[in-house]
Amino acid sequence: MPEPSSFSLTTTRNGRFLLFGVLYFAQGAIATYVLVFNNLYLRAFGAAAWQLSLLNGLLVVPFILKIVIGLMSDKVKLRLPLLGTGYRRPYISLGLLLISVGGIAAAFVPPVEMYPLFVVTALFIALGLAIYDTVADGYAIDVTPPEEQGQIQGVMVVSRAMGLLLLASVYGRIIEQYGWTVIFVVVALLTLLPQILLRFTREPTERSATQTFSWTALRRLWRPDIFRFGLYAIVYSVAIYGANAIVTLFANEGLGQSLVEVGDVAALGGIGMVLGGAAATYAIRRPNISIWQQGMWTAVGVFSILMLMALVATESNIMIMFVLWGIWLSASELIYITLAMAKADRRMGAGQYAIFMAISNVGVGIGQSASTSLVDTVDFRWIFVGLAVVSLLSFPLLAAMRQDDARDPNPLLTAVSGS
Repeated sequence: MPEPSSFSLTTTRNGRFLLFGVLYFAQGAIATYVLVFNNLYLRAFGAAAWQLSLLNGLLVVPFILKIVIGLMSDKVKLRLPLLGTGYRRPYISLGLLLISVGGIAAAFVPPVEMYPLFVVTALFIALGLAIYDTVADGYAIDVTPPEEQGQIQGVMVVSRAMGLLLLASVYGRIIEQYGWTVIFVVVALLTLLPQILLRFTREPTERSATQTFSWTALRRLWRPDIFRFGLYAIVYSVAIYGANAIVTLFANEGLGQSLVEVGDVAALGGIGMVLGGAAATYAIRRPNISIWQQGMWTAVGVFSILMLMALVATESNIMIMFVLWGIWLSASELIYITLAMAKADRRMGAGQYAIFMAISNVGVGIGQSASTSLVDTVDFRWIFVGLAVVSLLSFPLLAAMRQDDARDPNPLLTAVSGS
């Protein structure tokens, strides 16, 4: 397909919002199956808790490899037939293609009867998503002015939430009506729109000195403040994603809801994510609210909703719980990715950002694997209590990072918030 000679969506603010909005809407649509229905899919075919735990733990491995993916994208210009040439676009297109191929293949692999092959197929999809996600983040860093970074991250978070909001209920009804196989085909087809939009983007022919790959940028990671940021990444992600891995199982197995009902409450969670992302984006833009204040409020919200899930969640109020869960999940993600983007040196923007995301993905793997491993032996409510206790560690870490920033102010944090 011939490419436009000069026009690029990335040259204007609205064009960037459209491009990254669609990229992350598609990611949300793909993640909706993974986060809402994948564990239910395995359970429908008789999977044991250890199989859920193993798969959820292994699925994080490609996202830990985001470090390598990010460094490659910063350093190695990729040339692929039909997908183009560059440091960003062909990587993103390749990731989308892997998701499409893996989705079609997974439709024909029985998840428990052929469990090892299903795991391999799932890892193939996860690798595609890791490539796509990592390099899209790096591309956003490349083309977004510092003063817009909080806004573009808000667009990403809200767009991903919109993917969940619009498709969770649809997926549940498709499964009830046509079975599980169709969903994999739908997921594969959803990768086509981002591929089309990427044809209308351009990468700079030359990278500026501040965005040219440099190994010296890697050495800046060996600092105490980055170590504290890494601890925060693990704590926040263990609590948030450990809970997120079991909320739909809790609704289905703990409260007895059908797949359609689970899809509906997950869609309400998507509404909460849109509200949380929008509110957090608005707060970031307020000059009188620092990112650290917002982080503390968000940590209070996370602890509170986890305890509410444990103590008062019932079939009659689970819809409200999912909306609240979506709000604090989205707000927590936005806090972390805004901090990560601000701390990433633009000389290896995708690489450093990928390192930060890979650290958080270690927490995701620990949280998801631990929580799903317990569902056959421990009441869901006690698992939520344990994750709430873990989330309390965010408070001292946020306070310590705020002191780090007071000693050595980060100009990008100042640009995206009132800190």
